Amino acid sequence: MEILDSINLMIKPILHTINFELKKQRKKFVIFLIISIVILLLISLLPYALIPDTPLPDTQIEYFNGGVSFLPLTILFAACFFFSGIICSEFSEKTGYIIFPKINKYKLIVGKYFGNLILITTIIAINYLVLGLLGVFSYGELVDIRLYISFGITLFYILAISSFVTVFSSMLKSVNMTIVATILILLIGFNIVSSLTTLANPHLEPIYSLTYISNLIASVLNEVFPKIRYTEITQEDFTFRTWLTPTIGTGIIVLAIYTLSCFILAALLFKRKQI
Repeated sequence: MEILDSINLMIKPILHTINFELKKQRKKFVIFLIISIVILLLISLLPYALIPDTPLPDTQIEYFNGGVSFLPLTILFAACFFFSGIICSEFSEKTGYIIFPKINKYKLIVGKYFGNLILITTIIAINYLVLGLLGVFSYGELVDIRLYISFGITLFYILAISSFVTVFSSMLKSVNMTIVATILILLIGFNIVSSLTTLANPHLEPIYSLTYISNLIASVLNEVFPKIRYTEITQEDFTFRTWLTPTIGTGIIVLAIYTLSCFILAALLFKRKQI
């Protein structure tokens, strides 16, 4: 009985924090959900509905491939939208003066993290649901199982990106700085580093890049997962290789490493901060 009481005392503050975050962010949730669904419909429905001569892709899986192509970018902006202030706002807005006497820092960050994670996961799940329904309606067949695999990988990607943004929220002093830093690194920084390392060593696969790992979300929808995962251009003694996608196993492992290491680092940095 004492064990159950101690577990309840440990979990209850986290659940309260999760509930608080869900209520606090509900307007953001609705706005971002509407925007993401509109973008999905613009990509996956309107071109075929408004332009009669535009044929559907030959297969349902090709149709899904086009629909999920924008999701990594959606996840990036959603993570910035919901996680950029997860830690730094506690200090800039001095909210910790009220919360910390009732809940320790670790429970606070866990509750806020999972509250916002639920919101982003729900947004992306609804996008997959809408895409699946469009596929069923357009092709008159059940949803291909590879869409479920893509969704599973997307969940890992959401975890990794959310933890990555949380680290910067613990390092930087404002929400705007966190958003700018993470977008620059994920959209530009990783691509520049990948290009430089590929030029130096074409055989070095950029599995360290979250941008590269995100290609797996769409590549698992191919009819046959590519055995050759890169394209190559050779001129005289120079070879330039463009890596297209990691393997499924490699992608999941890298995303898990990012998730755990970034979350632990964010918690440690948060612990050392003083309000």
